[in-house]
Amino acid sequence: MARVSDLIVRALKKAGVRHIFGIPSIHNIGFYDALREEPSIRHILCRQEACATHMADGYARAGKGVGVVVTSTGPGACYMAAPLVEAWGSLSPVLAVTTNVATDKIGIGTGTLHELKEQDLIFKNITKERFCPRTGEEVLTMIPRAWQKALSGRTGPVYFEVLTDLWDREVSGSDEGSPLPETASTIEPWLEDLDRAVGILGETERPVIVAGSGAVRAGIGAEIQALAEALRAPLVTNTEGKGLLPEDHDLAFGHAARRGAVRELLKTSTVALAIGTRLRSVDYQRRGVFLPRLIHIDWDETWIGRNYPTELAILGDIRTIARRLTEKIVTGAVGRGKRTGPVSTLRERIREERRAIAQQGPEMEYLDVLRRVIPRDGSLVIDNTLLGYWAEYFYQSFRPGGLMAAKGSSIIGFSFPAAMGLKIACPERPVVAVIGDGGFLYGAQEMATCRRQGLGFPVVVLNNGSYGIIDLLQRQFYGRGDFETDLLNPDLPALAAAFGIGAERVATPQGLERALQSALASKEMRVIELEAAFRDPFALK
Repeated sequence: MARVSDLIVRALKKAGVRHIFGIPSIHNIGFYDALREEPSIRHILCRQEACATHMADGYARAGKGVGVVVTSTGPGACYMAAPLVEAWGSLSPVLAVTTNVATDKIGIGTGTLHELKEQDLIFKNITKERFCPRTGEEVLTMIPRAWQKALSGRTGPVYFEVLTDLWDREVSGSDEGSPLPETASTIEPWLEDLDRAVGILGETERPVIVAGSGAVRAGIGAEIQALAEALRAPLVTNTEGKGLLPEDHDLAFGHAARRGAVRELLKTSTVALAIGTRLRSVDYQRRGVFLPRLIHIDWDETWIGRNYPTELAILGDIRTIARRLTEKIVTGAVGRGKRTGPVSTLRERIREERRAIAQQGPEMEYLDVLRRVIPRDGSLVIDNTLLGYWAEYFYQSFRPGGLMAAKGSSIIGFSFPAAMGLKIACPERPVVAVIGDGGFLYGAQEMATCRRQGLGFPVVVLNNGSYGIIDLLQRQFYGRGDFETDLLNPDLPALAAAFGIGAERVATPQGLERALQSALASKEMRVIELEAAFRDPFALK
């Protein structure tokens, strides 16, 4: 016999969990009592549940497995909701463990502490699945299933609810099993469709590849690069797909929503091969992206034909499909040598467009600073703030995850805690976070967590004293701005100093470069307040 809490901790250990983010409470202290006895799992004590969930999300996006967050019943669980919307939209495998009232109180409505009727329904549409065991035995059988669900197929967050009195319940159980991801099916019913796709790609002269967050989570960057090179097909992506092909590669054309040469590239293409992307409206159609006849490779039919008519859908394990397609294209020399001239011409046009935009304002100079200072294997984590929007289009990412963004739900307040999770997952990776003054104060208290955990990376806080993008949108849509967008901010260097964290204020690209270099060299936590004004990147022609 063993306690449910002990067996859960052992199962997580065997699954490879090395870090858990959370806050202890009266309803989950049974879990923490078991966690105390497992030194191989490091608990990251956070100061707010939403930030803890963002940390687990950033950890998961590092590609080191599932990010685990633990919260309490009712209010604690609810704080996870908005961050899980972001994780859901970005396909991030997060295991959200929370609690509910005791077995003899659940569903009765007596008004017990933190009671919330049908608490799990809050998470119905923002997780892949909800697991709500009601006995100790069910807890043990469902934990492996929850873990598998987060990692299998199209990855994403799952919800796991434990009744508070079950933690100390003794059950007959074993930790011999290990909750591992499901293996891909050996059945390949899509082989005929794959041959058809090879035929279409072999006949076309101007193919283009479209990839996104799903390709990053599936780890198929090598296959995408091989396909692009064999077909001489340019690659365009959404924000988080940047870096699937290093963006100094001749075939990397960056964000699909850019105008100018990228828009011409798509309009003159004859076939689009979409793989590892849902082609969401917010990423493509809403931004005016045109796609030609479409071959769409995806896990299932959920997103097929939603925003673009699909000529050929290939459904199944996209890792296996990408590998098989690559083998057929490369060994068959399909499309080799095509379109070299037009691609080179369009690449030069992109460089010219960038130079022209750089002459009109300071944004490119700031992005150039970030690109020079952050090593090639590093990551820039951006929030939905003006400099972050510029980075979506113009920052060059050289690796999958080289640009991490809150584009699943376009939430603010993501990048600082997510960068913490990424840094904990990959302590050797250089990390820089960029966030606005509005977003930073969603989670500035987590500077205490940075100190407690010995984390060190620079967070650049763009301080323009307002919700800048909202002010721009007010002016764009209604011809007048500056209504309820001004912010009253604290002295940010003084606030950082109160947490024992170094900080400085800069106002030029040169000042930012010097501050970033110093911060990265020191390996200490630094807050860099950037006082600068930026234009609206979405207004660029």
